[in-house]
Amino acid sequence: MTLIEQAAQYIQQRNYMSAQQCYLQLLQTQPNNGQAMYGLGYIAQQQQDWPTVIEYLQQACQFLPQQPAPLLGLANAFNQVFSETDALTVLEYANQQCPNDESIGYALTQQYVIMGDIPAATPLLTGLLDSTNDELFAFACLDAAKIDIALLLQGHLERAQQFIKQQPSHSACIRLHYALGLMAKYRGQYTDAMTHWDSANALQFAECAFTVDDMAGLFDVLQTVDESVSSINAPTVPDDTSTPFPPLPFTPVFIVGLPRTGSSLLDKQLCDLSTSSQRIASVGEVDYIATQCARMIEQHTGYAYPTCLDHISDEQLQAARKRYVNAIGQHRIDADYIIDKLPANFQSLPLIYRLFPEAKVLHMTRDQAATALSIYSNDFGVAEPYFCNLAQMQQYFKHYTKVMCHFSDLYGTNLYTLRYENLVTDPQVQMKLVSDYLGIKPKTTDNLVNGAIVNSDDNGESAEKHNAQSQHVIKTLSAIQARQPIYQASAQIPDDLRPYFSKFK
Repeated sequence: MTLIEQAAQYIQQRNYMSAQQCYLQLLQTQPNNGQAMYGLGYIAQQQQDWPTVIEYLQQACQFLPQQPAPLLGLANAFNQVFSETDALTVLEYANQQCPNDESIGYALTQQYVIMGDIPAATPLLTGLLDSTNDELFAFACLDAAKIDIALLLQGHLERAQQFIKQQPSHSACIRLHYALGLMAKYRGQYTDAMTHWDSANALQFAECAFTVDDMAGLFDVLQTVDESVSSINAPTVPDDTSTPFPPLPFTPVFIVGLPRTGSSLLDKQLCDLSTSSQRIASVGEVDYIATQCARMIEQHTGYAYPTCLDHISDEQLQAARKRYVNAIGQHRIDADYIIDKLPANFQSLPLIYRLFPEAKVLHMTRDQAATALSIYSNDFGVAEPYFCNLAQMQQYFKHYTKVMCHFSDLYGTNLYTLRYENLVTDPQVQMKLVSDYLGIKPKTTDNLVNGAIVNSDDNGESAEKHNAQSQHVIKTLSAIQARQPIYQASAQIPDDLRPYFSKFK
């Protein structure tokens, strides 16, 4: 058995240390062995050691220039370290080297989408609609339904309908049902749309490992949080070493609320206000507050969040604050305001206010029936019950409403609430109010195109052109919608669909 075969066997057994030794041993005699380089990169990927992944896969790509796996792995690693432009360069090169590889074509399509280059994504997507791979075909159908419904030809729709009849439990059916639902909605066939969305969500709900009832304890405790727990002036342990926090290099801005309430739209509109004198940037939806800060405090205090805030010391607060700043630093963003737009951070507001007294929090709200429709008609790609079951969603919404009512009373003017419908119908006025709250100067907003803010820079160019050049990255479901002009109709739910969501008030 060769060293490569031994390493592959170890990897199958998840014995990565032994596999690594095999690859390193092979490189001692064959320093240009691309398979060994790729293997070491793969092992580093399992450990989420992204700089090491990049180091090995760059070499693997050099020695295996026409093999798609190292190129795809390298592009993914660059995305993981927030080097999206480098990822795009790798994928464009990969597409040149392997023009017939559909996995590369799909990855490149997605890269164009998250970077806002929809015209470049469209012809690739058109080709993927003819893929013989059922999964790729399904993903292409869903993307096409979002980008341009006209891309879906009658043959594509017939293939999708036949597939879901023949293989109703196949994972590809989830995407196909969502796509067919969007097509039916576009045609005004709302009963058919709901039938497809019901099927898609039922398939996803079957994969859920928990229910909203499992989260009820957390929501109940959050409603008991008071000023002594959440304030920066809260007593710490010990209380005789209390010192002011050192200043941050940026002002943290958090956008919170329910999913699909316009956080990506607000995020992009704020980034559009960035100038050389007030730099505004976004890290998108990141979970650093919950997975790094809260988890670290829980480990140090021995108490679960938010009870851990009753037992935290100044030293632990400083460490958690530094942990967040270091995580943001991975994005290599130099800005005066940095936006963290994870909607679920509404659950973390007591910790956010405790760690960052200088933080600005924007709370997005929206008609709950329209919010429920937007969630139910979109594929979140994860099996979480409040995304894919209306009864579970309703429970989650009720918990959210109670928690945010409590927090609104608790934090008062330190929490700015913005309604999505108002942002869509009067973006100029609403962005002026948001700018005042954040303490930034809004750009001139004299001109509106289809309701969208269009600013003029010093050279007389439109902000739309300027922002296209800056390649604002959006890695959420709103990657397409948030870049489109703001239309008032986007805030409305069709009357024929509202009865399906009548329980959402």
